Amino acid sequence: MIDRDLTNREKLIMKCVWAENQEISIQDLQDKLKEMFDWDAKRSTVRTFLTSIEGKGFVKIERRGRFSYLKPLVDEKKYKREQVQKMIDFWYGGSKVALIKTLNGGKLPKEKEEYLRKVFNEPEE
Repeated sequence: MIDRDLTNREKLIMKCVWAENQEISIQDLQDKLKEMFDWDAKRSTVRTFLTSIEGKGFVKIERRGRFSYLKPLVDEKKYKREQVQKMIDFWYGGSKVALIKTLNGGKLPKEKEEYLRKVFNEPEE
């Protein structure tokens, strides 16, 4: 499990890194941030965030010549799964059924709720 959370800006950076599916230069990252999130971040700002992200173990920064390249160390699917589980644990006491009820406007027919409890192996409330 990932121990340290990313800040909102760090998440934007990681979304760009993950979107590349390969290593990315800092210059390309800046372009991607502008394209995807309309964030025209200065190089020094991006470097500051990257130092923090690297310290949290999400990326590896490699310097080659005049350029630095980022390589993701944490899988995006794994990160998303863990973040969703943290949210379910915090807001819904670990109940996926309670989350689904919320997504459905707080209502769920009894038979569907029973079915979901079986699927998720959750006890009845």
